[in-house]
Amino acid sequence: MKPKISVKYLFTVLSLILDTLVSVVAEKKVLVTVPNIDVLLTDILFMEIIRPAEISYSYKIRPAKNFGVPFIQKYSMVDLIAAKPYHGCSPLTNAHFLSGKVVLLQRGECSFVTKTLNAEAAGALAVVIADNDISNDVSFVDMVDDNTEREVHIPSMFMLGKNGHIIKTTLERLGIQSAKINIPVNATGSPTHIVSQPPWTLW
Repeated sequence: MKPKISVKYLFTVLSLILDTLVSVVAEKKVLVTVPNIDVLLTDILFMEIIRPAEISYSYKIRPAKNFGVPFIQKYSMVDLIAAKPYHGCSPLTNAHFLSGKVVLLQRGECSFVTKTLNAEAAGALAVVIADNDISNDVSFVDMVDDNTEREVHIPSMFMLGKNGHIIKTTLERLGIQSAKINIPVNATGSPTHIVSQPPWTLW
């Protein structure tokens, strides 16, 4: 004679299955954990601008593919300053402002490694390189080593061109040298629709 399965037992089993499924879904929403960063969703991190308020949003950034180092800590209320020259292909003329800051550069004219090393030489904590297509609000590229065997010791991130352009031009229009940012943003378990998004970018 087969043993009877109680309704209570079935309910308990179904509850356990449901809890497991919820845990799996939540785990897939993990964007960043600090200090040990695990990146899912195509290696996307976030950078949050706190000031100026006009551009106070969370921005997607993508780590370099095979050079530089990952973030080992979160930087809060650190300055983001645009490099001079903006392409960053020669020693930075505003280097005296960049020590302990995150440097914003633009793609083009030389390798990603060269740009990052010039910022590192100026004492930068990290680099964000915006695409030189200022209309690009969708496509990320893989930032790869230039095979020169030079070592980079700071994090290097890629940003959509439209975001970089709006950040830089807004600071210039407001007459502000730097933006205050948090990087990387701890967005663990937060769906992207909850993160404050730039209204001009399709997420």
